[in-house]
Amino acid sequence: MSAPNLKELDWAISELESQESSESRYMLLAALYTCRNEMLGLTALQPQPQIAAYSETAGPIEERVGRYGNSDFLKAVADKDPAKIWAILDDFVGSLSLVNRRAYDHLVERLENA
Repeated sequence: MSAPNLKELDWAISELESQESSESRYMLLAALYTCRNEMLGLTALQPQPQIAAYSETAGPIEERVGRYGNSDFLKAVADKDPAKIWAILDDFVGSLSLVNRRAYDHLVERLENA
């Protein structure tokens, strides 16, 4: 089986966009958008965010996470390299802007007002 071409990716994206909303559909759409962007060379054109170093002066990880909350997300990123986390989030939010513009706009508005 050969790799899909750009036309096949666009067709699959348009099919998924016309279906009912679901988490699995969004995940597949994000993957297809990422593949399409790679094929078009768009990801190479977008600079990766430069993340400032975070202070390690706080206490144990439970204390640091507790300052912001105890969600599953915060626990998952607690000991990770911030630059890697920001790159993953940037990719995810970029996909979100294509899949659910309303949710993306709401997120950006909340961040601007934080």
